[in-house]
Amino acid sequence: MNSKSLLIPLLLLVSCIPVDQIGSVHIDTACNLCIVEGEINGKKAYFIMDTGAGLTTFDINQAKYFGFTSTESDLSVNAFNNNVAPIQQAVGIISIRINEVDITGDIMYTTNLSNLVKYIQTCANKRISGIIGVPIMKRHGLVIDLTSNRLYKN
Repeated sequence: MNSKSLLIPLLLLVSCIPVDQIGSVHIDTACNLCIVEGEINGKKAYFIMDTGAGLTTFDINQAKYFGFTSTESDLSVNAFNNNVAPIQQAVGIISIRINEVDITGDIMYTTNLSNLVKYIQTCANKRISGIIGVPIMKRHGLVIDLTSNRLYKN
């Protein structure tokens, strides 16, 4: 069989892929959360996509590995257990990507996420590095589709 005879079936097959699924990424819903794979400064990372988070926050305990630092901030966050924790602004995050979508450019924060990291590692066997909040999802057109467990760019 020559390459021309393979071309038509291949084109037909590709044309059957739903457009909204091209470039999508799998959402792991273990622990009843939306966990996606991505990268920080070119290194593999896992993130929680949190539609209740008004900020994007990374784990300060992983800052050295990903090559970023932090600077003081006047903000504090109220966690789900009603503990108020100070957060710092992340400095030195050059790139954040989820699949092919570059979500760099927004103000990013960092705090101690060790309890959440441990919980997710036990529950989903993944070490999360941060929480992606609504402002970034909205600005970059990221759509969570829980019926198919996919995250895609609108």
